[in-house]
Amino acid sequence: MKKIFFLGLILTLFAAAASAQQTRGSGFRHHREMQAHRHRDLNRHELRRLHHDELRYRVARRRAHRDGIITPLERRRLNKMRRHERRESFRYSHNNRRHVI
Repeated sequence: MKKIFFLGLILTLFAAAASAQQTRGSGFRHHREMQAHRHRDLNRHELRRLHHDELRYRVARRRAHRDGIITPLERRRLNKMRRHERRESFRYSHNNRRHVI
C-alpha cells in the first residue's frame, strides 16, 4: 500500500513540474515581442503601427479559428501577416535614425 501511495505521489509531482514549465504560446510570444520593442529605438508612430498590425493579426486569427479548422489558405495568409510584421519591426529598428534621449 505504501509503495503504491509513494509511486502515485512521485508521478503527481513529476506531472505538476512538467505542466509548470509550459508557456502560454501566443501570450508568451507577444510578451517577448513587446519586450524587444522596448529595447529598440522606436518612436511613437512606429510602435503604434506595430501594435495596430498585431491587433489586425489577432482579429484575422480569431476569424480563421471561428469554424474550428484553419484551412491551408488561411494559414498561408496568417503566416504572411506575421512575416510582414516581423519585417516591419526589423525595418523600423534598423533605419539608422537617432532619437533624442
